[in-house]
Parts: sequence; structure tokens; C-alpha cells
Amino acid sequence: MVSDEMLYLMANKEKLEAEQSGKYIALYKNKVIAVGKTIHEVYEKVRKIKVKNPLIVYIPRKGEEALLI
Repeated sequence: MVSDEMLYLMANKEKLEAEQSGKYIALYKNKVIAVGKTIHEVYEKVRKIKVKNPLIVYIPRKGEEALLI
């Protein structure tokens, strides 16, 4: 089963690449809840708003490759 966050990421790939390239984002359900230059910055924002288990991903710049683990 694919999570709501992953479905949102796939459905909005082009929009997110245009608006957030080179940044980390946190997704929760169907919403971007935090954006930052580093994963640590995004994690701290998520921790402050007390959202549990968001999907945090890096949106690559054009020409960059992203490694999914």
C-alpha cells in the first residue's frame, strides 16, 4: 500500500520540482508542512509543530539525481 504522502509526491512532482528544487520538504497527508535547505532544518520545523511520521524528501535540482533509500 502506498502512503498518502507518496501519492501526493508522485501526483505533484512537476509542481514541487518547480517550486522547491534543491530543498528538503516534509509532507503530511496531502500537504507540504515544512521546507528547508537541510534535512535537519525540516526535521526541527516538523518537531516544533508536533507532526508524527511525515515523509521528508529532497527535491533534486534539474540535472541532479536523487537517491532513494
